[in-house]
Amino acid sequence: MFRINLNKIITPILILFTLPALAQEVIWVESEDGNPIPFAYALFENGKGQAGNELGKIIFPKGEKEKTRISALGFKSQWLIPTGQDTTYKVKLEADVREMEEVVVTGSFEPQSARNSVYQIRTIDQGIIAKRAPIILQDVLNTQVGIRFSQDNALGSSNMELLGMSGQNVKILIDGVPMVGRQGTSNEINLNQIDVNQIERVEIVEGPMSVVYGADALAGVINIITKKAGEENWKVNLKIQEETVGNSYSPLLDAGNHSRGINASKKIGNWNFGLGLSQTRFGGWKGDLTGRQFQWLPRNQDFINGKAGWEGEKLSLDYQLDFLNETVYSYGVEAPLEILDLHFVTNRWMHRLLGKWDLSPTLAINWQGGLTNYNRDSETWISNVRTGEVYQSSVASANSSIDYDGFSWRTMANWTLSPKLKIQPGIDLNIEKGSGDRISSNQGMEDFAVFLTGEWSPTESIQIRPGLRKASNSLYDAPAVIPSLNTKFRLAERLDLRLAYAKGFRAPSIRELYFDFFDASHSIQGNPDLKAETSDSFNGSLNWSPKSNGNLKTSSVLGFFYNDVKDRIAYGQDPENIQITTLFNVENYKTTGLTLNQSFFLGNLESSLGFSYIGRYNQISEEIETSPSMVWTPEISSNSSYLIEPWGTSINLFYKYTGALPSYQTVTDGETITAQEVKQDGYHWMDITFGKTIWKQLQVNLGVKNILNVTQINSTSTGGDAHGGGSSRPIGYGRSYFLGLNYQLNK
Repeated sequence: MFRINLNKIITPILILFTLPALAQEVIWVESEDGNPIPFAYALFENGKGQAGNELGKIIFPKGEKEKTRISALGFKSQWLIPTGQDTTYKVKLEADVREMEEVVVTGSFEPQSARNSVYQIRTIDQGIIAKRAPIILQDVLNTQVGIRFSQDNALGSSNMELLGMSGQNVKILIDGVPMVGRQGTSNEINLNQIDVNQIERVEIVEGPMSVVYGADALAGVINIITKKAGEENWKVNLKIQEETVGNSYSPLLDAGNHSRGINASKKIGNWNFGLGLSQTRFGGWKGDLTGRQFQWLPRNQDFINGKAGWEGEKLSLDYQLDFLNETVYSYGVEAPLEILDLHFVTNRWMHRLLGKWDLSPTLAINWQGGLTNYNRDSETWISNVRTGEVYQSSVASANSSIDYDGFSWRTMANWTLSPKLKIQPGIDLNIEKGSGDRISSNQGMEDFAVFLTGEWSPTESIQIRPGLRKASNSLYDAPAVIPSLNTKFRLAERLDLRLAYAKGFRAPSIRELYFDFFDASHSIQGNPDLKAETSDSFNGSLNWSPKSNGNLKTSSVLGFFYNDVKDRIAYGQDPENIQITTLFNVENYKTTGLTLNQSFFLGNLESSLGFSYIGRYNQISEEIETSPSMVWTPEISSNSSYLIEPWGTSINLFYKYTGALPSYQTVTDGETITAQEVKQDGYHWMDITFGKTIWKQLQVNLGVKNILNVTQINSTSTGGDAHGGGSSRPIGYGRSYFLGLNYQLNK
């Protein structure tokens, strides 16, 4: 167990707190309709500048008489000449819709446009999410280039891969707070256990973020930003959506996919409150099966979200509580006397506390804290065929429970030393504890880190953001220092180049170390001797956003990445007992590739085209040199939306081609060992949706998902994973039709 020296943490923070404040004047920045414009910026003629806060308030030294340009994202700039006598000024800015850009917060000192961020960030905003008409988060992400899903129908979950790296290496955050899931803290999170009705937008950061966000951020970060209350009047949203599951459907209950929810929010002075209730009922899909069994297991989900926030002139606080109850049903085969069914029951409580304190115009403290309890029970239920009695089995081995507790706390100081230099010192604490019938005794895991990152702009065309993280883990020797370096160069007015390097570190989770699961179809054993993963990662992008040409506006992003992972943790057969699947450290693993994202806006048409070509390391090439060291797979995606103005109707088409995924396995013929290529087939996915607003308050969505009726793809592999193998992989449950109604009260 490591020790924490509080003196080393508190002393620098106290120094920051006690900096002297200068005499001040204030500029209030508003839109033409009188609403405050958050995070506006004042730039003086002498080159100095000052950013505003969430309330549109900019503070600058008293007596400043320099001509000042006031600007904000999505608004036309305006000049102000302070008199030097007044102490308060009010500036109204005119909206500039043509120049509006995405605003991002992940990894930023303060909210800023995606174009100005030193990181390469993709944003899926609320408008796109609404057009997708999602019931689960996978519906939002499944046509994003570089993201690949695999289904685990044995447990009713889905796993994600980002840029060739598995879900264990992707940090999943909600409002900046790490999630806890089936695998433990921030490790292989089931994205479909997140309430899509609470999502404002999704920010995807490509490339390692280990300095700021710590373990599990080797491949990148997905930050889910939730909705906030923003109006004085009550704002109530009612949603209902009905979908077929293939050809299976029954209104509101049983067969089909049913989603309903209500969200309410209100501001009272400086306070804001919100409450959300959501429910999904997925009736399952039988596919080729008959009788009681399903290829896609039925699932019930209930979500509750409550939030309360306070926003003052210098201090803001936001508390949120999320609750999930999920039951996945695995029905047994018909039997003459007793039928055995499995229920997988998940209960998750997640508390989040976010805050910001503006100590001075140049210094702010941010914090993000989370406390999560995640419990998953596997229950065996017996149905007596003769009497009709249904009861839970009393056999100890027939029922099991796993419980995870995760605590995380991150505090950062955002300190603007000058318009050209900002620094961000911080502390990060993560504690994970796991216990249960299938987890051997352990003391849990604690990870404490201090980090320092900064952003220096020696010229208007260059941004340099170095970072260092020093971590201490209770079970593993973390690297002495985890460094990173992100840079952005403005090569021309509309052409930016980003280059980055980062070191990554991931300690194995409690589940990977101590989880043992043996039944009729599973033989999985944890490995307490696992070593931590480390990585060296490089990525870059070239962003081109030419000026609008009439009604045409375009942007292009060409990216590349290379990840070199040491001691990667992967499943394999136990050499001492090939019937058991366990975990090993693979000495070398690499991923590399190119991505291209092209978007354009022409009148009422919005469209994007994405392409990726991703290579994964072939481990067998170390033993058999005739096999290639890398195997490659392509992806193509296209998402388009067109507004038919006379009808007020949008038509949205979402498409993705996921290329064949090759790999190699060894084949033994006597004393001869050769490498044989195996492959998962590629497939096409397409959705079409229609949206129309009626009476300004009712949004109607309808459409078809999985138009091409993809259900499974073939695989030539003769092996399997921890949950079984086979010659096919599940992808979807067939072509489905949906109708959704979204009603906004007091809009």
